[in-house]
Amino acid sequence: MKLLVSAKTDDFTSYIQCGANGFLLPLQGYATDYQKYYTQEEISNLKEKYPNVSFFVVFNEMIFNEQIKEVEKILLFLEKISIDGIFFYDFALYQLHQKLHLKVPLVWNQTHMVTNKETADLLYEKKVSYGVLSSEITYSEIKKMTESKMQFFLPLVGYMSVGVSRRLLLTNFYKKKREPLKKSLSIQEENSKIPFLVQEGENGVSIFSGKCLNIAPFWKEICQMKIPYGILKEDFLPHDDFLKVLSLYANEKDFTKLKKETGNLIGRNTGFLARKTMFRIKKAKK
Repeated sequence: MKLLVSAKTDDFTSYIQCGANGFLLPLQGYATDYQKYYTQEEISNLKEKYPNVSFFVVFNEMIFNEQIKEVEKILLFLEKISIDGIFFYDFALYQLHQKLHLKVPLVWNQTHMVTNKETADLLYEKKVSYGVLSSEITYSEIKKMTESKMQFFLPLVGYMSVGVSRRLLLTNFYKKKREPLKKSLSIQEENSKIPFLVQEGENGVSIFSGKCLNIAPFWKEICQMKIPYGILKEDFLPHDDFLKVLSLYANEKDFTKLKKETGNLIGRNTGFLARKTMFRIKKAKK
């Protein structure tokens, strides 16, 4: 499995030395849920500087009518510089990709939607090469998904996205309280006590799970699946800790040691890999 990094620093060499095979590059103005964004010029420069590294552009904002012409120009530019793939959320981007007869691979990246083998097979027939598996499905469901003709990216490490809003929720919240604006806030769901992180940017608010995902306890089994890419998001992790985790995933062959050492660094939250998100509710007996 090749390891792709969503970085928050400009020191790409350090990530590569620790085992990164490629990077996610969220496009400035057209992406959300990331800590660092890149202009077209920066993406082109990185392609030139690191010719043997894979780069995938993240384009996960909704597209509005007035943006279509500009998006077409961006897609043609990404095709020209031979980017390795485009992560898309809005199917308008897929339609533009088909209209322009582009060859750059598309990656289906609808956060909570990549859960169904039949849908994946259909999109593969429609020329969508890859999908980013939802972080909300179980290990057995991931295994079922790998039977698809489509190939997948799997989230390995990071604070997973829960939701987004174009509303400036923190701005309104602190304005109401007559307090200085803060761009991030930690909250807790009242009943479950599950923590969440709220972060506000130029295009609205992103909400993340308050616990870092770490799939290390399942790494041995996942390595036996036919999943070409794993994603590690640096997010809110200390940079040095993230590099250690990346190096462990890239180089550690002792699965017990990997589980222990990454757990000590970033916790042992395996998300939904071992627990279902949907339950059948039985009627109470009278």
